[in-house]
Amino acid sequence: MRLRRGLRLTAMLAFTGLFFALVFIHKSQTARVLIIHSYDPDYKWVEMVNEGLARGFTGTQNVLFRNHYMDLKNHSDEDFTRKAATLARKAVDDWSPDVLILIDDPAQDLVGRNLEDGPDIIFAGVNGDPRSYYPQTAPVTGILERKPLDAIKETILTIAPNAPRVRFIGDTSSSITAEIPYYTSIDWSPIQWLDPVQVDTLDQWQAAVTQAGQDADLILVTNYRQIRDGKGGPFVRPANQVMHWTQANAAVPVLGIGASNSEDGAMLTVSVSPYEQGEVAAKLTRDILRGARPGDLPVVTSKQFIVQICAPAMARWSLKLPALYEAMARATDNFFEKGC
Repeated sequence: MRLRRGLRLTAMLAFTGLFFALVFIHKSQTARVLIIHSYDPDYKWVEMVNEGLARGFTGTQNVLFRNHYMDLKNHSDEDFTRKAATLARKAVDDWSPDVLILIDDPAQDLVGRNLEDGPDIIFAGVNGDPRSYYPQTAPVTGILERKPLDAIKETILTIAPNAPRVRFIGDTSSSITAEIPYYTSIDWSPIQWLDPVQVDTLDQWQAAVTQAGQDADLILVTNYRQIRDGKGGPFVRPANQVMHWTQANAAVPVLGIGASNSEDGAMLTVSVSPYEQGEVAAKLTRDILRGARPGDLPVVTSKQFIVQICAPAMARWSLKLPALYEAMARATDNFFEKGC
């Protein structure tokens, strides 16, 4: 009887030991991926990038994911920025990821560039030059966010075919500042590309839109989430108020080139695809988890774009566009018949 009990106890101990050994082995083989967004989870761009990440990671096994949001579209003061950077770097230290995905320029600037001997880094949504954030030998690769300027140019000439004058108006955010050199780098002819304007306050934005109605035939917009309600004041919230005012008061058509402009009220948007940014970042991450090194994976430039239409705003201008625009917008659930 004692022998039987002893054998049973030995078997139980052996089973328990095997169970914990298997748990340990499983955990040791589970990779960790930390995704740090520069902005907040309610920002449409972030939602769409996250959808792309989810698509790209479909079917991935033995990987633990964690998201961290720095919320730098809603706050730009130095104290908040400093705390956001500290918390993001602490998240890296605490989580000890095998791969760190950094979305948008502020995350590269405030987190990526300050990591030494850290994890492999995948970037996405980068408007600037990655070499300004990372040394050439850093374990980094990713996808650049480059506006589809050829498609935007074709759209401008479809709307206004006779050598139109175009004025870009944006806020003073780091992403816009980083993008403007790219806008001015291409040959826009026969379009007359006027000097871009960046403004800080709602009054300045309204003045710039009014002035553009006198010296331009079309206005381009992308980002207005950091437009302040007066000098030194809070950001205008909800930010779509800026676009609603612009659409209602602009003397010339407004073309959006940011991912949520038409949802906010712009008649038409042609923008880089946030979904592609997420999907490519996920693919590169999976390649690294399978053994590739970042240096072996060339940096990708965005190729896809999305089309959005706000039907009520489009009706104001009585514009006739090729049917392909509406078909593409409807196919991606970006045709807004009301509420924009």
